[in-house]
Amino acid sequence: MLERQGRDLRIRECDSPIGSWGDALGSGCFPLARSTNSIGFSAMKQLLSITVRSRTPFAIGFLLLGLLPSSLRGQGSIESWGFDGEGEVTNTPAGTGFTQAAGGGNHSLALRADGSIVSWGMDMWGQVSNTPSGTGFTQVSGGRGHSLALHANGSIVAWGLDDAGQVSNTPGGTGFTQVVAGLFHSMALRADGSIAAWGYDHYGQVSNTPGGPGFTLVAEGLGNHSLALRADGSIESWGEDHVGQVSNTPGETGFTQVAGGGSHSLALRADGSIAAWGYDHYGQVSNTPGGMGFTQVSGSSWSSLARRADGSIVAWGSDGHGQVSGTPGGTGFTQVAAGWWHSLALRVGNAGGAYCFGDGTGAVCPCGANGSPGEGCANTSGVGGAVLTASGNAYIGGDTFQLLVSGIPGAKAGLCVKGSALLSGGNGNVVGDGLLCTSPQKRSQVIVSDARGNVTMSDWRVQPFGTFPGVANVGAPTYYQWWYRDPANTCSGSGFNFTNAWGVTWQP
Repeated sequence: MLERQGRDLRIRECDSPIGSWGDALGSGCFPLARSTNSIGFSAMKQLLSITVRSRTPFAIGFLLLGLLPSSLRGQGSIESWGFDGEGEVTNTPAGTGFTQAAGGGNHSLALRADGSIVSWGMDMWGQVSNTPSGTGFTQVSGGRGHSLALHANGSIVAWGLDDAGQVSNTPGGTGFTQVVAGLFHSMALRADGSIAAWGYDHYGQVSNTPGGPGFTLVAEGLGNHSLALRADGSIESWGEDHVGQVSNTPGETGFTQVAGGGSHSLALRADGSIAAWGYDHYGQVSNTPGGMGFTQVSGSSWSSLARRADGSIVAWGSDGHGQVSGTPGGTGFTQVAAGWWHSLALRVGNAGGAYCFGDGTGAVCPCGANGSPGEGCANTSGVGGAVLTASGNAYIGGDTFQLLVSGIPGAKAGLCVKGSALLSGGNGNVVGDGLLCTSPQKRSQVIVSDARGNVTMSDWRVQPFGTFPGVANVGAPTYYQWWYRDPANTCSGSGFNFTNAWGVTWQP
């Protein structure tokens, strides 16, 4: 059905085929589907080819979203779950445009694409209100009550709880490439692979920090122990060891990532399998999933997280606050991050991409009436073509996807058409030459634009995904195009043609 909410038009897909344009004109439903050019997991795999200092493929998930410049990372939305006593979950910022998420004790942080920081949750020690403003940050990390941020110039900013010097003793200067915050101490990795540590040192988590260069990644959870990965994939650990979180560290090589929990640790092997050791009262070690195909691990106080290659998440261990049972389903996640009793995940947007602009830069318009650069086909009155764009996330489990038609000359009625194959082989035409109606007709919905020629279509997640001809299921390519006309005329009238086409692949 067609609903108006403010200035937006919301559409329901048809439950059965429409046999004619007349049926479409009188119908209250709309045909949908899903398509190409997703920038989710495939984009993250492409980013893996971007230069990395180490010769080994270390820290895939963390490195990718924590150390690469913001401009090179996928942008997405944040999902959080678990304990919410301080707004760690309910105050999670909405929208897309985030490139990294980090969990602290009872607070969280996120990095935007412009390098600015947003934080939320507990603010007892200024860990939220004292968050630095400005842009140019490349990584954030949260401790029990303090936070760290790495600037693009290699300098470190720290704020929040400072009872053990975890803020005031932060080293100055530049040349740092990674920061991590622990329970009451902090670490940073220098460009030469050496480690700096400061803050609480009762268990040697500072004084026992290994010296020398050659480290590629540092890690610590919200506990009193630390870990570091060497270039050969071997692990160093030090600090508190009352439950084997240090002494049981595996001695083999070939690890690509390490992560610390409250009193346990995890490591990812090159084959995508997970090793875990330390405190196991809640199964955060013994229930570690077997098999391969994992790309990132993260440790919470008494639970653990891992992300698979398809972008899905698995969690195990303590579930007292829903930190396991509340884990979101579906795929498309590009990072997981654990706080004390809550967790976060970043899901990169997959709004798809445009083709068939009909301006000479791509495929020509099927009707030959090319528009101006960046426009769809010109209409039959010779007016420049309307444009179809999209935004948001095309995920059924967290849909923010919208199609926007702009530049329709006047308040014209329109028909949105779709297909499960590239429309007319890439020429973006599914209803004849763009000027005449054809038979058999395609399923579509008539929608009238506003006075400026704009139409917004949203709320796609409630649509059924049937198997009728020409309609793709979730995970299959789907293509859209907008055909507009003068509502005072029939299909043979004047003032109508196609926008460019748009393709997107919908995910669960």
